Amino acid sequence: MESKEIAEKFLELYKNNKEKEIIPFISNLFDDDKAILKNLIDIQIQIKELGGGWPPIGKQITTMKEILVYSKLAIEYALGKDAKLVAGMLNHNVASFCFPNSDDGVDETLIEPGFNAAVRDYELRKEIGDKVPMLWAKWLVGVSEFIKDEVLASIKTLEETSKLALEEPQNESLAVWADMMKIKFQLKSEEISKEEASTEIARIESVLTKLEDEYGLGTLKQIKEM
Repeated sequence: MESKEIAEKFLELYKNNKEKEIIPFISNLFDDDKAILKNLIDIQIQIKELGGGWPPIGKQITTMKEILVYSKLAIEYALGKDAKLVAGMLNHNVASFCFPNSDDGVDETLIEPGFNAAVRDYELRKEIGDKVPMLWAKWLVGVSEFIKDEVLASIKTLEETSKLALEEPQNESLAVWADMMKIKFQLKSEEISKEEASTEIARIESVLTKLEDEYGLGTLKQIKEM
């Protein structure tokens, strides 16, 4: 049974107030925990796809209520199997789905669950100890803090993320994304002017160009046009 079919099954169970049957249903489909855990993430992504996939700014994934319910059940299962990495990935996806366009066009009802999922992901990544995924989780916490209107905390988190990303083992892409979001949030909160940000924006553009990060350059273009 494909993950899309299982996702459709979950939506049917949810509609009939039988959502708790999904984990036993999945467990019966696969022979071992490894296969079950892998499919928990694939199914979560398919529920998002059935909800329209990644939407444009101002729109939201239409299956977010279902995603939150499914993810809670899937995360509980993963943690019960001590699968911290899977639980972290599930949480990371929840936060990303709650904020599909970062801080633009956020649904206010999803701010708290998205923020909480980002924090839980980061806590799990710290326990696992793999630096780069841990710092991407920290980056997402910084973004979520801004969305939660904790501007100073957000900027501090992003500054720390950038600094740590440039320590060994170095990840320049992660550092520049942290710097870029920091500038965006400083501009949006009017902490700095466009003139004051111009030198840093030029540096960020130079780094993104060197890294051939087209998505990053597109994001920076939107920031420059704010």
